Amino acid sequence: MVVYGTTEGQTRKVAEFIANALQERGAKVELLDSASASAAQVQPFFAAAVVCGSLHRHRYQASLLRFVKDNAAWLAGIPSAFIAVSLTAVLADDESREELREAADAFFRKTGWTPAITRHVAGALRYTQYDYFKRLLMKLIARQRGGATDTTQDREYTDWDDLAHFVDEFLAAAPLQERGH
Repeated sequence: MVVYGTTEGQTRKVAEFIANALQERGAKVELLDSASASAAQVQPFFAAAVVCGSLHRHRYQASLLRFVKDNAAWLAGIPSAFIAVSLTAVLADDESREELREAADAFFRKTGWTPAITRHVAGALRYTQYDYFKRLLMKLIARQRGGATDTTQDREYTDWDDLAHFVDEFLAAAPLQERGH
């Protein structure tokens, strides 16, 4: 199972990529939006799970937090991974890495779940989708961090090759083909 929480759509795109890559490698996969009504009715029969969330203002989506908290017991009993999508992941400095680690650790404490693998993935700047004030704020943050400031174009920073490598790494730890899901 690949479950995700998204704010602006990049995490959904990441989750879809992971689900498709798992299917291409022979796994049966269910893709689930944690904000959907069906998320509350998930049956714990999956052999493994990848949980994807996006970090905004030091928090992940409330729906994802609720889903993981409600399902922490069975998630703890299967191979699982957490994909944390953020613009902070674009940065390579120690302070940014520490900020990402602290946010993920806070999520794990709140949910009672600790995945076997945690991967921080760079997100996207969706300038063309932001309202005026958010566009200005994101431009200011991008300028301070040396990022793209042309607000007429969106910028995607996700490393798709690295995500494909993650899928291979996850399958090596959890051979889903043999488990049927």
